[in-house]
Amino acid sequence: MQVVSVDQGQVCMRLTPQSWMFSQEDTKEICTSVLYSLADSAGGLAVFAGALELMPIATLDLRMDYLRPASGDQALLAVATCRHLTDEVAFIHCDILSEGNRELLATANATFMRNTQGQQFHAGGRGKESA
Repeated sequence: MQVVSVDQGQVCMRLTPQSWMFSQEDTKEICTSVLYSLADSAGGLAVFAGALELMPIATLDLRMDYLRPASGDQALLAVATCRHLTDEVAFIHCDILSEGNRELLATANATFMRNTQGQQFHAGGRGKESA
């Protein structure tokens, strides 16, 4: 996965298909679990982009709607947007598209817990703090 852009609570990530991602060896259809992982990764990064800080997070819920098969002939784009942010929860929407024709392949809605137990990292080189 490659981060294409991060801007004001919105993230775009790109995934170039590899043969091991195909659901069956004789097809070029990408396994749905790969799309799920892409949406989860882009969604997590959108939490950070919306909050403007890095903190421990955890995926609470992620619901995917698969609209059509993802062909391994084109890269995938995930566009995740932080829709709402509270001190404890972030609400994310993510669209998975085929890069070449911008065809919508899947959508996801996710909630992430913020400030979970663990180390917290602050931007600006202030070091780590234990939560």
